[in-house]
Amino acid sequence: MQTHRFENGSYIIAETLKLGHNVHVGPNTTIRATTCIIGDDVTIGSHNSFLVGQRLEIGALTSIGNHNTLTARTIKLGEYVFWDSHVTVGHGGKFSPDAHLTVGSYSMICARITLNTNHGIDIGEYVGIGEDVAIWTHGSFLPILEGFPADFGPVYIGHHVWLPARTTVLPNRRIGNNVVVGTNSLINKDLPDGCLGGGIPVKVLKEHAYPSKDATRNTQLVRQVLAEYAEIAAYKNLTAKPIYNEGNHTITCNGVVFDLNTMKASGTFTRTEEDFRDYLRRRGIKFYTGKPFASVLPEEYRHLLFTPDELL
Repeated sequence: MQTHRFENGSYIIAETLKLGHNVHVGPNTTIRATTCIIGDDVTIGSHNSFLVGQRLEIGALTSIGNHNTLTARTIKLGEYVFWDSHVTVGHGGKFSPDAHLTVGSYSMICARITLNTNHGIDIGEYVGIGEDVAIWTHGSFLPILEGFPADFGPVYIGHHVWLPARTTVLPNRRIGNNVVVGTNSLINKDLPDGCLGGGIPVKVLKEHAYPSKDATRNTQLVRQVLAEYAEIAAYKNLTAKPIYNEGNHTITCNGVVFDLNTMKASGTFTRTEEDFRDYLRRRGIKFYTGKPFASVLPEEYRHLLFTPDELL
């Protein structure tokens, strides 16, 4: 068994350990796994507890917040996963032989989510799961011999899915690709590819809704986003003049070119262009450059971030 200790007292205990470059772990975090593989440029916050019976794998550039508890046989997080705080992986039946969790690359796990791993949960790429969502793979309490219900089984969520705040997913459910669900919905049946669903219980509100390609609409949306960012840049005292070229569907910001066809960016980034890249991310227009997304803090907040000793 190997032990890797961090300077702040946090540690990893594993039989097999592969630790990437530039991995940061906050204080009071413990990681226990038979096999532990953490990629480059991963950030894990404070007060986290990992107990993974077989294999824990965290992809490069993934960020994990604070006060998370993760228990399963296997946990695999892809690259560029944003994982917030106070998330529970486990709950009832978590020491099951089927306790497996996969979260695909470029996905977002918001705060106070419950991922019940009595059975497997498979979450695809580019999936956003909002705050206070619960995904259950078991549900029972009263005796089945008296006719009361019980349900057990895995949950599958495809690629490009948005499950917003306070949604609940029941066991044995399958959500297809390119699906959007309304806030505060109860998913008690499968949802097909490309649909808009919502309600308690969930209903398919619109079929074949996503993805939708409309050049005229998209041109208007890009121009709207650039106008909105101009106000944000001025507020942050940033010099940014993003220009949209409708002909080749590119945005140029201070010499950095964002190609909306290939979703590739080229040029030399400063904090201004990184701030613009992060603003596009907030609109779902995501350019992955091998660096974490970064937003410039407005001066009215930044100048207050001193300790009392620094002001003496």
